[in-house]
Amino acid sequence: MASSKPLPVLSAASSAWIGAACSLHSSHGRSLSCHTLAKPDDASVGSPCVSSTSQTSAASEESAATSKSPQALSAPVSPSAGRRVVYFVDHSVTAIAYAEGHLMRPSRVRALHALVHSLGLDDAGCMTVCHARPATEEEMGAFHRGAYLECLRQAPVICGNPLDEMSLAFQKEFDVPFASQRGDCPLFPEVWALVTSQAGASLACAEALVRGDADVAMNWAGGMHHAAAAHASGFCFVNDIVLCIRRLLRHYQRVLYIDLDVHHGDGVEGAFYGNHRVMTLSLHQFGSGFFPGTGDYPTRETADSFAVNVPLPMRTGDAAYLLSFRTALSSVVQCFDPEAVVLQCGADTITGDLIGRLCVTTLAHTQCVADVLSLERPTVLLGGGGYHVFHTARCWAIHTATALGRTAAQLPLYIPRTDPYYMDYRRECTPKRPTLHVFLDPDVDDPLPLEDSLAFWRQLCRSIQWQMRTARFVRQRFSRTVQVCRQRRSAFLRQFAAQDAGGESGVAVSGAKRPRSKATTERGAEEGVEDRVVSA
Repeated sequence: MASSKPLPVLSAASSAWIGAACSLHSSHGRSLSCHTLAKPDDASVGSPCVSSTSQTSAASEESAATSKSPQALSAPVSPSAGRRVVYFVDHSVTAIAYAEGHLMRPSRVRALHALVHSLGLDDAGCMTVCHARPATEEEMGAFHRGAYLECLRQAPVICGNPLDEMSLAFQKEFDVPFASQRGDCPLFPEVWALVTSQAGASLACAEALVRGDADVAMNWAGGMHHAAAAHASGFCFVNDIVLCIRRLLRHYQRVLYIDLDVHHGDGVEGAFYGNHRVMTLSLHQFGSGFFPGTGDYPTRETADSFAVNVPLPMRTGDAAYLLSFRTALSSVVQCFDPEAVVLQCGADTITGDLIGRLCVTTLAHTQCVADVLSLERPTVLLGGGGYHVFHTARCWAIHTATALGRTAAQLPLYIPRTDPYYMDYRRECTPKRPTLHVFLDPDVDDPLPLEDSLAFWRQLCRSIQWQMRTARFVRQRFSRTVQVCRQRRSAFLRQFAAQDAGGESGVAVSGAKRPRSKATTERGAEEGVEDRVVSA
């Protein structure tokens, strides 16, 4: 990735609020004077800065996307960020609904695409907007069981007669409620089109990075981090994140997965548990009865799993969230030194969500994304949770602008009136004139005082310090084992070279097999070592 300066994603005033909130800390436990980010008064902000592009008449989102082939990508370099950015869309699945009244609504991505277009972020000179082909059953079978995928593929037939023998057998084996719409993952006729689109776009993101066509690739329809190999979970049918990371591992030695969703990314963590080439970092709400109930601090039995969890209490505010994230990220990057990053940007962390109970604004959430992008590693940005449709659309549109290097001064303060969903924003959002950022509502939100957050932050520091020592030990043990294997390989090759020389001199060599090539021998030795380390 081209070298670039840290992204100034916030205005001067907003940066001052963040700085005041995060400069709290010392080992003596001093508290901050500011622990929340309140909505600024209109008078203090001044007139919104709207570019000429945002003032233009908004076309439909279908016409906004250019249908370029992912195989022929040539992403333009964003002039402000110095990055090549690819943005994947698929308008054919944005009208799909899980079930009547279900909280997961893919239509949120349609509102996102419209807002990205209204803000002028999809201009040809900024990023490449393209469609990805649907994933094949074989590609998804790299992680998911074939019988489970067949269940999803037969969804139209099963939903047409949910009580026949085949439907009931699938329901019993895979725990997918076909006859009921009350479950987390009710089967619906369009589920195959949805999951193949989600997985195909995430795989295309990985391909764009591997081929060197982009520095940042985005699929906001993806990020389904709960799905397991043989069953659906938490609104997720296919784990496109696991498929994306597996594809990246063919090219990169170490991949860091970061999860900003309000729920613990249990599906991704379980898929790579014990794999020293993938480290997972998850910040999530944690408490009794909150789904999925996993993601607590590691124990001595799980410390070597390369899974770093940051469980947050309810009502965690911006300052505590940013402090926890930066503490964990700096330790993980220093220890693990990833070659590529996959960032799941679940927007259910944002205040006002229908499920999440954190008091985090888009200011802090965006700063986390900017911190990850400042690592200057090839990065995949994915969606995830987010059950307030228009909060989610605003959050991901701002993240898109951040990837392009847009500053707060280059974005309007308010939602452009030309946006086709402008009246929906007015109805759904508290202010009469909806702002682009999502701020705290002083009448509803009551974030934890930072003094109360310092206790779990200290526990986080102790946990991460302990876990990083374990991770370093595992990596050093692996490196030493690989070094021994390479030394044995060299001695093995020298022995056969001597035998070959002796044979040419007339010395008989009996029972000797010719060794494999140097590259094949090295690769086999390292793969064998990796398997033994992971199993250990």
